[in-house]
Amino acid sequence: MDRITKHAIMEDIVDRFKELIWMVLTAIGSVLMPVREILILLAMSFVFNIFTGIITDIHVNKAHFNLKKAFNAITQLTFYATCVVFIDHGSKLIDEQQMGVTAVKWVTIIVVYFYLTNIFKNAKQVYPDSQAINFIYELLSTEFFTRLKHMVGIKKQNNNEEN
Repeated sequence: MDRITKHAIMEDIVDRFKELIWMVLTAIGSVLMPVREILILLAMSFVFNIFTGIITDIHVNKAHFNLKKAFNAITQLTFYATCVVFIDHGSKLIDEQQMGVTAVKWVTIIVVYFYLTNIFKNAKQVYPDSQAINFIYELLSTEFFTRLKHMVGIKKQNNNEEN
């Protein structure tokens, strides 16, 4: 084979490989499209959570960026996103699409709730004098109920005490 023919064959192989990559990406995109907004919401919550965590570590804890913590956060987001796609696609396979939509919404609400709680926990450390941030964090983290019990005089009983 001459050099021109080898080059043409190589170009053809590269073009076929590009087509294969685009087909795989299109297939992945078509699976993700029904839950696109959910994945965007998870990603936005993730980015804001990471951002407030980094700010808190730098300004309050005087710590440097921790790659291990960042990798752990990314793997958690990947896990949540995979669960969303799995639930959505699985519910379609068993012809229970509405059940899948409800399950995806609940998983998303729960994950975003915990991201939001962590965001306000970090914000509370960065802005310790902010009453609004402290109140929202207490409300989200249910510390509000502990404080309310103390305000009305309900004390936690020891397990060792007899009634």
